[in-house]
Amino acid sequence: MDRYDVAVIGAGPAGLMAAKHASICGASTVVLEEHRAIGHPVQCAGLLGVRALEASEIQAEGFLLNPFRGAVFVSPDGSRLSFRSSDVRAWAVDRRLFDRSMAVAAVHHGVEIMLGAHVRSMRRADDLMVLHLRDKEIAARAVISAEGVRASLARRSGIPPPKRLLSGAQVEVPFDVDDLESVEVHLGREIAPGLFAWVIPISRSSARIGLCATESACHHLKRFLSSARIKERILGSPVSLVVGGLPLGPPERTCADGMLAVGDAAAQVKPTSGGGVYPGLVCGRIAGRVAAEHALSGRPLERYEREWRSAIGREISLGMRVNDILRRMSDGEIDMMIRKIASTPEAIRAIEEHGDIDRPSRVLLRLMPMLARDLSFIRTILKAVF
Repeated sequence: MDRYDVAVIGAGPAGLMAAKHASICGASTVVLEEHRAIGHPVQCAGLLGVRALEASEIQAEGFLLNPFRGAVFVSPDGSRLSFRSSDVRAWAVDRRLFDRSMAVAAVHHGVEIMLGAHVRSMRRADDLMVLHLRDKEIAARAVISAEGVRASLARRSGIPPPKRLLSGAQVEVPFDVDDLESVEVHLGREIAPGLFAWVIPISRSSARIGLCATESACHHLKRFLSSARIKERILGSPVSLVVGGLPLGPPERTCADGMLAVGDAAAQVKPTSGGGVYPGLVCGRIAGRVAAEHALSGRPLERYEREWRSAIGREISLGMRVNDILRRMSDGEIDMMIRKIASTPEAIRAIEEHGDIDRPSRVLLRLMPMLARDLSFIRTILKAVF
């Protein structure tokens, strides 16, 4: 039986970050990845904010595809809210290459990665956690579940599921792009109940088009692709399809006996955008250090709960409240909200100056006092809340 201080299940960005920092802290660390290639299958829109790229701690080489300075929000009736920053705020990335760059960085810091290593079950043996693979066993003093949205081992260990699980689907298609440096966000219950649809330009003639919904994302995506606002801009057949689940709302506990959950396994995802890479990287760094200190000196794993919630818990909590409000709003109320923001110059300036895809609370807290002067807007929000 091979023995390590820390075993990480899953080689996505959160798991690789956790493994790297566990190794930096002096723990012998192994990553167990069930697939035979890092970065496969892709289950992400591939849009990363500049803060996430900085948090990845890797050189931006080869995986950056297209920069974004702005966005266009489109309401159900076609009303548009557009803004543009003077600085690049996000990038479309090749997630396969991004994940592999993170894997190389982890290996350079002493992490061992095992591919095709599906963990079937786990048990405690004295002060060790024993992981059962197809043809071998691995023992570790601490285990980090970075399994992704299903997180079957974390659930079996007593870590609850997320509060909400959305369905996601995305295609990449030849596309007539309006603005190469702007992401499109399409709102509305008929389009994507539960979140929104997006158009992420990759080049002048191609884009990723997808959405997240409460259920049946593929059904909603087919309907969105055939809508008048999108169909006439599609220039050919899809060249790729990505499907997956999106966990929203972290459970009450992300620690269990000998195990921590990180990333999608812990629903450490931004509820306003569905992005999980940035919070996963932040929490992965914490998880790796806490797991290493537990393995090497016996410090309690429960510290992880307090530390990651201190780092991003407030952001996620506010995002869940915003998500709840948007889910309850009718299409007409969304139309009114988009028109109101678009007609408020100081609100546009606030978005352009303070908009941050990875920390949306910063601009939300600036927008609310401006919009609160409109009584009809306040009535709409109160109706959605209560």
